Amino acid sequence: MAREKRHKETRKSYAIVGEGITEFFYFDGFRNSEKELLKKHNITLKPDKPKHPDYSDIIAKAKSLLTKEFDVVFCLIDMDYINADATRKQAYAKEKAACIKAYKNAMYFIESNPAFEFWLLLHFIYTDRQFRNCDEVIAELKREGRIADYEKSIEYFSKNNLYSQLREKLETAVSNARGLSGDTSNPHTPYSRVFEVFEELTR
Repeated sequence: MAREKRHKETRKSYAIVGEGITEFFYFDGFRNSEKELLKKHNITLKPDKPKHPDYSDIIAKAKSLLTKEFDVVFCLIDMDYINADATRKQAYAKEKAACIKAYKNAMYFIESNPAFEFWLLLHFIYTDRQFRNCDEVIAELKREGRIADYEKSIEYFSKNNLYSQLREKLETAVSNARGLSGDTSNPHTPYSRVFEVFEELTR
């Protein structure tokens, strides 16, 4: 009887594009810390960032990556800048809808309001407090018992593996993020969908 041929499992490649250094270093830390996990799920992961911190550049970078070797791209979007201007918000919503339609199951919009740092804060507390901007979130993040020495700088991130610092609190962050309101139409509603990245990568 002929032996059945075993089909080699296809390796799935993911890219994560954020507008700033925080997102890049956080997910670079994740990639370096969770090599066995990524290997187990047969995943190639590439954190990346565009040359300019703007949602249009993030989307352009995502499209470029999808035409190359990547199967899925997560676009990490800070909503404070977008929500600050009604015209900009409308333009973003239109572009986002077009991309979701054109790149179904390949491009995901992972939004945080006001900014990615809110995801970091959720590792420590559940809060639905309204934050006007990223600086207000960072002030909370730097309180005693959290990340008191946090700085949004290349020097800080180069010396500190942000993901490793927060790794043991990841389940708390996911739970807290899931528990927040999904009312993204309200510019004052704090939320972060970053947990969806981890759900997709480990499902």
